[in-house]
Amino acid sequence: MKERVLYFDCSAGVSGDMILAALIDLGVPFKALVKELEKLGAQGFRLARSRSKRGGIAGTRIRVVTQGDRGHRHWSDFERLVGRSRLTPRVKKRSLELIRRIFEAEAAVHGETPERVHLHELGSLDTLVDVVGAVSGLELLGVDRITSSPINVGGGSVETEHGLLAIPAPATVFLLEGTPTFSDGDDFERTTPTGALLVTAFAEGFGAWPSMTVRKMGFGLGSRDPGNGRPNAFRLVLGDHISREGQSALVIETTIDDSTPEQLGYLQERLWEADIFDVFLTPVQMKKNRPGVNVTVLAPSGARERVSTILFTESSTIGLRCHEVERDVLDRGWTEVETTYGTIRIKEALRNGKVVNVAPEFEDARKLAAKKRVAFKQVQQAALAAYRRK
Repeated sequence: MKERVLYFDCSAGVSGDMILAALIDLGVPFKALVKELEKLGAQGFRLARSRSKRGGIAGTRIRVVTQGDRGHRHWSDFERLVGRSRLTPRVKKRSLELIRRIFEAEAAVHGETPERVHLHELGSLDTLVDVVGAVSGLELLGVDRITSSPINVGGGSVETEHGLLAIPAPATVFLLEGTPTFSDGDDFERTTPTGALLVTAFAEGFGAWPSMTVRKMGFGLGSRDPGNGRPNAFRLVLGDHISREGQSALVIETTIDDSTPEQLGYLQERLWEADIFDVFLTPVQMKKNRPGVNVTVLAPSGARERVSTILFTESSTIGLRCHEVERDVLDRGWTEVETTYGTIRIKEALRNGKVVNVAPEFEDARKLAAKKRVAFKQVQQAALAAYRRK
């Protein structure tokens, strides 16, 4: 089953306008998005689009240009604006749910209720346009599933109407609860509250690059150009995921009682060269009380001819049994961890974009265990502990 997948690459951070810009850079028609935003019926704003670069990366820059908008809105103000708009009921509902989360975050920070708290910078039309634009843009794009990388929050401090606040800002931290995050030490705000809100609302899971056939990529550029470190660019990647669940496979097997262990070992080597899924040998008791070996090959459906040729030429069999089976297989992804012994790759097994099993790469752990003269299991345990911390 083919699935249209969108990946949020937040390794350089994310903001609301960067998401809008990346959607347009990816191919969402600018005019169509503007037309959707016009349904808000709000006066005094326009979208300004431009092409630029951040750290050598070319992408789209979007600015929400407002006239005389001072922000400082309450929940009821946004509720009224969206409620009386011409947006579809679905976009209205989703947009209000997201804006409500911002008010809940600010209320938690200030010890107020969402109805009583009023937003300063986040109470502007800019916030409303970012939220409604992202909801509408993703509707126009039409994807089945969204996943995300861990989010880079940046560092340093930011000047607000409440004074100088450490990055990530308190509201951003509230919105990122339960989300994998990191900071690469850059001294500026890489993830804004609106960016945190949108990514955590839409991403179904966080982790490594998903299993997909890449179709398109788009970059949304931030307002600042740090000039070093990571380019201030948020990336969207669109692809097709073909589920491994329910895939058909071919089982080819034969039972042999007159081959030597050396011949069977060489047979296995030749079969692996045929790009199969698996091969295994099972001891069996054959007729006339002869001990034998059952050779079972699991292969792609189109591999029957090449597997059969190897079995007939490299073993003593004179007949094969073949049948189709259905198989369910988890997607695989890779990430790296740092341990006291060195860098080790971790294989992740994913179901619907969520990690359900992990294992340190055997060869990495084996080499480090030999190099550092420690037990293999110590290296494995250190890798798993580092993965859990990460």
